[in-house]
Amino acid sequence: MSNTKFFKAIYIPDTPFQDEKLKPKKAKKYNFKLDESERLANTLFRFVYSLNGEQILCFYIVDDWKGPYRYLFVEYNELYDKFTAQFGVEGVQGGYWEFGMDTYLDDYSPEVVFEKLNNAVNSGYDEDTPSPICHIYGQGMWHGDAFIVGNRTALEEMRSAIDTALKYGEIRTTLFPSDDEGYDLFISCVNDGFNWDLVDMPYHDPNYFDIPKVPIKAFKRYKLRD
Repeated sequence: MSNTKFFKAIYIPDTPFQDEKLKPKKAKKYNFKLDESERLANTLFRFVYSLNGEQILCFYIVDDWKGPYRYLFVEYNELYDKFTAQFGVEGVQGGYWEFGMDTYLDDYSPEVVFEKLNNAVNSGYDEDTPSPICHIYGQGMWHGDAFIVGNRTALEEMRSAIDTALKYGEIRTTLFPSDDEGYDLFISCVNDGFNWDLVDMPYHDPNYFDIPKVPIKAFKRYKLRD
C-alpha cells in the first residue's frame, strides 16, 4: 500500500497538447517544472511535474484524438489545487471539470495503468448499459428503516465502490435518481477506533432532528463542505 497513489480526473478538452506536452493557460503563473515525460501508449502519456522540490504525477489519456474527450488523472497530494488551477477556472468553458472517475494506482506498468484509466474513462459510455439509477432513503429517526432501491447497474457500481473503500479507505461513485439528476455517493471505511462523535447521527425527521451535517471528519481524501 506504500506505493499506492490516489488520482482525480479533470476534463481538459480545450488545453493545447503540442509536441507531446500540455500547455495550460495559466502555466506561467504557477511555474510548474516538467521533470519527466513518457508516452505509455498511443493515447496515454505519463508526466511528473515539480514545484519547490515537491512532485506530482499525472496521466493524460485521450479517448479519441479526433474527439473532445481528453482527461488528466492527477495525483491527489499537496500540490493538487495549485496544479489543477493552471487549467483555468473549474467548471467554466476553457477551464476544467473534475469528473467522478477517482482511481487508485499501485501498479505503474504501462499495461495496468492503461487498463485502469481506460476503464474509468469508458465506464459510463456503453450505450447498451442502463444508467445507474439508485434511490437512497435514510432513517427518519431511531430504529427507522433505511432503503436502497437501485437497478442492477447501480448496485454493481455500489458494490465495486464498497470493494474499493474496503481496500483503500474511501471512494466516490456517481449514481442517478430516476429524474437523471446525477449525484456523488461518498463511501468511507473507517477504522474500529473511529470517534463517532465527530459525525452527526444520520436521522433526518425535521420534527425531531436538525438536518445532519456532512460527515467531513470521516473522509481524508475529499474536501467536503457542509
